[in-house]
Amino acid sequence: MNRSTTISLTPQSPSVDHNHNSLFLGSCFAVNMAQKFEHYALAQAVNPFGVIFNPVALETLVLRALDEREFTASDLDKREDIWFCYEAHTSLSGLNQDEVLNRLNEALSDLKLALSSAKHLILTLGTAWAYRLKQTDRIVANCHKQPSDRFSKELLSPAQIEASARNLSEAIKKVNPELTIIYTVSPVRHIKDGIVSNARSKAHLLSGVHAYVATDANAHYFPAYELMMDELRDYRYYSADLIHPNQLAIDHIWERFSQVWLSPQAQELNATIGKLRAAMNHRSQFPGSKADSDFKRNLQERLSAFKAAYPHIKL
Repeated sequence: MNRSTTISLTPQSPSVDHNHNSLFLGSCFAVNMAQKFEHYALAQAVNPFGVIFNPVALETLVLRALDEREFTASDLDKREDIWFCYEAHTSLSGLNQDEVLNRLNEALSDLKLALSSAKHLILTLGTAWAYRLKQTDRIVANCHKQPSDRFSKELLSPAQIEASARNLSEAIKKVNPELTIIYTVSPVRHIKDGIVSNARSKAHLLSGVHAYVATDANAHYFPAYELMMDELRDYRYYSADLIHPNQLAIDHIWERFSQVWLSPQAQELNATIGKLRAAMNHRSQFPGSKADSDFKRNLQERLSAFKAAYPHIKL
């Protein structure tokens, strides 16, 4: 008896391997996937501007990076003694204005370099709900705990999301025409405004993304959201907050992503790297014992052999 729905997935190309760079942008689930790439020594960069949830805010940052429009003091605001930028996550905020500007502009350079050199861009959209700063009439990436009356809240339409995806893709193609874009909708539940609002948000993201992907041969959709909702339809796959996927769920979605997007050679190499990582993380019960010395010697031999065979991969 089947006890869950299995989503039929087929391998896609061009596949991900250990010889090329990938870039992750978007919600905290993008970070989860990037951590898997890091674990398996797949070259990657992730969210130079921190976690960003809505597609228009992502588009704004990508266009700024590609246009090389540096941040200036006029792009900053201040909360008590903390300087921040509405286009970036709080992780780039700070007490010193110049340091914050330096971090923002370094992130801008990092983002353009990653966009220009990546073979795959994995965009994970978190929510279609957006906050517009009344003072500038622009959608922000983060409200930075500012008073709510400074913003108007809106639900991005599928048409707006499709247009944002198109603008982003057309801009990137000018510097990296061979880039493959993989869209996902985050399985994280944004329910602070209620279950119905979260459902509306995900529906708009799905409609907008699919409308765009259907028109671009270099754009694809990976069903991370659907895997969580259908293959893993059970609260045991959520963290204690009942909002975020737990490690078991992340591992499952990563396994399905690997089947679809990683080349057979990369999947085989990941099996080897996984065993080496496990050995590297091993802690002996009796440090200094003969068994411990033998284990370390064997591990060093395996690492040396791996480095000789794959000098471009850094464990």
